[in-house]
Amino acid sequence: MSTGTAAARLGLTRAVVGQLAASVGGLGLVLVLAAILTPSFYSGANLTLILSQVGFIGVTAIGQTFVLLVGGIDLSVGAVIGLTMVTVAVVSGGHSAHLAPAIILAFVLGLAVGAANAFLTVVRRVPPFIATFASFTLTEGAVLAWTKGAPSGQIPASLDPLGAGSVGPIPVPALIFVGLLAVSAVALARGTYGRRIYATGYNPVAARMAGVPAKLVVASTYLVCAGCAVLGGLMLSGYTGYVDNQLIGSLNLTSIAAAVVGGTSLAGGRGGVLRSTVGVVLIAVLNSFMVLVNAGNAGQLIIEGLVILVAVWLQARPRGAGLPAAQRGAPRESALASSTNQQP
Repeated sequence: MSTGTAAARLGLTRAVVGQLAASVGGLGLVLVLAAILTPSFYSGANLTLILSQVGFIGVTAIGQTFVLLVGGIDLSVGAVIGLTMVTVAVVSGGHSAHLAPAIILAFVLGLAVGAANAFLTVVRRVPPFIATFASFTLTEGAVLAWTKGAPSGQIPASLDPLGAGSVGPIPVPALIFVGLLAVSAVALARGTYGRRIYATGYNPVAARMAGVPAKLVVASTYLVCAGCAVLGGLMLSGYTGYVDNQLIGSLNLTSIAAAVVGGTSLAGGRGGVLRSTVGVVLIAVLNSFMVLVNAGNAGQLIIEGLVILVAVWLQARPRGAGLPAAQRGAPRESALASSTNQQP
């Protein structure tokens, strides 16, 4: 192993440890403050609510993590969630007898948005931020046109268990998240697909030279993200029982925040769903705490923004830390071999 590769790996290790330590430390701080300032935070009802939030945020954050790992970003998640909720409400008409075709159509439409994102970013080479924001805008416009400017409607009661049900004290959304997390973690850590995702995100040029179908890998992550957004929309539909625009908007950027705070790099090639889970729990706990202290929406947004800024700063800072000046800014190429062995 060359000195440059060893130093680059050391830099990556320090980045991961620092990011996780900061996230876990932040979570511990919030839990301590909650015990002091809001003892009701630890009531059974509130803990159940937090677990439900972990499920909703976590499912969308898993999809977002796949996209971030290849160096992309998906700003259309909120629009897909909204499209799913409206589709279920309108097509089913609130009747359980029509729920199955409504769910099928929701997945078809959601994956179509994911395919559009993949086409724009991979084939047309539009920057992911612009491509997915365009998809968000177009999807939102289509929903408004479909519903004549007032997205609303009732969700069939048979969908309630998916979002509001529980198995013992554990909410169903949390169980769904854990199941999806386990599958995703194994796929990223043990499968060929996961190794290709890390290689593509870390250095797409080198990945293509090594025989990795980088374009197909990138395209597939947008489909995964769209599928997770549809699932999240179905869970939210069952939880609320109606189309809720406020929840739709909050999950759009929260999915990105949770993944980034957990340690998934915005530059691609580093992170994973297990690390994102730390961010998911932190965001859910922080949101609940801010509600209990009556911080309002403004306070929640400010704190969440500060958390994201700190997470991004911690990600960027270790890249050159501990490396000779000649090697700073060039660890990506020298540590490519280690990217295929990244753990989620």
